[in-house]
Amino acid sequence: MLLAVFACFAVNSIDVPLSEQAKALLTGPPNPYRSDDNIYLAMAGFDSAGQRSVIDMGAARIDAYNQALDSMLLDPDAAVAFNESASKKLSFSGTAPLGPALTSSIWMAAKSHRRDIATLLTSNEELYRRYMSMHHLPGYYETARPSYMMPLVFIPPPVRVLFLSDLASRLQTGTLQQRRDALDDLRDDLRMWRVVLKGSGALISKMVAAASLHADFLLLADMIADPNSDLALLENDRRSLIEPFDLADWKIGAAFRTEFRAAASLYKTIPLANAQVAGSTAQPSSWRERAWNVFQVHFFNLNDTENLSAALTAQWEALADSDPTQIYGRREAYVEWLKQNGPHLSPAALYNPIGKILVGLAVPTYDAYPMRVFDVAAYQRLVYLVFQLRRQNIPTSDVAMFLLQHPEWSTHPVDGKSFRWNPETGELAVNTVGKHPEGRRFGVMFRQDPAIGPSGL
Repeated sequence: MLLAVFACFAVNSIDVPLSEQAKALLTGPPNPYRSDDNIYLAMAGFDSAGQRSVIDMGAARIDAYNQALDSMLLDPDAAVAFNESASKKLSFSGTAPLGPALTSSIWMAAKSHRRDIATLLTSNEELYRRYMSMHHLPGYYETARPSYMMPLVFIPPPVRVLFLSDLASRLQTGTLQQRRDALDDLRDDLRMWRVVLKGSGALISKMVAAASLHADFLLLADMIADPNSDLALLENDRRSLIEPFDLADWKIGAAFRTEFRAAASLYKTIPLANAQVAGSTAQPSSWRERAWNVFQVHFFNLNDTENLSAALTAQWEALADSDPTQIYGRREAYVEWLKQNGPHLSPAALYNPIGKILVGLAVPTYDAYPMRVFDVAAYQRLVYLVFQLRRQNIPTSDVAMFLLQHPEWSTHPVDGKSFRWNPETGELAVNTVGKHPEGRRFGVMFRQDPAIGPSGL
């Protein structure tokens, strides 16, 4: 037994060379955007309290994080102090009465809350102005150094709900020009979140973008399904509002490269475990704890860990960037690859066991996210489907046949299954393939009387 322990100790004294694959992933892509063109910096400074531009405040926030990251990774107290120093925010005033954008119908709720919407617009004029000013920024690139401590960058949900509520109110009650302007604002919003989805960033940015696009699509679907809506507004130069994106836009494989660099930032701190970095600076570790840290670190090899993580990242990237019709087959191939190459119990686990455990913890984490994004792509198809149902004046009794005749509009891009149609309730919905927070809407209520015909056409 003692000989086996000695052999295990000896074999872990030597690290392997860093693989070319890991070297490539450790280097981020170049930033093609000026600060003034970067949606990421505008989002980072969106609710900062100050008189400077949101981009200047966002850049200052990210620069402060970049400079403090090394100390925060080594000392939890430094992270707490940094977060407290950055806590001053411009808060949303009031309570949006229309409910969450992804679980309720803002289109329907806006009809009975017009006065509330007007009040909230007045009391949150600055936040609303900041949001609208972001619409024409051309690019998205995360300038924060990747780590698990990266600042969370997003638009506060009440601001998004207010934006969509205002659109709904203008589309329901405005003049012809006001309705056109509202659709132009929605088109700009779709463009912005599409840019974020395709931009260079971590996985959370893809989920935020997909959720924001989903909320926009829900509003569009409810508007189109409403028999009182004028669909002529969606013709000609505004047709792009409802036309599905290229499926390549929904591929999020590049995000896993950022996730790899975030994990690598943590791996690099592990060999530094000693008395100065073990626990809080307020409670120095004992010599026993220091000795145990040194012993554990001996069984962690940085290069081998990054090599394993890089290989796993390549699998996730390939899965996420697969043609959606091939994603199930690619996932099966990924599972087989894990059986052969992934971290698992075997004699090889005696080398770099700590690194293998850390990489193994990430194995079940990421493969489901591409499915969630493609569910939103499917819902965009449903929006276009509902538009065609109304535009072609398809009666409720013929919806099922119409779905069969137009699979390009009525099927999920991943599994090819037709959307779910319930003629009794009038619900048309996507059969999702991903796991989503409870209550998220993937349907729309649709009924059409052929005697009335499609409004505005």
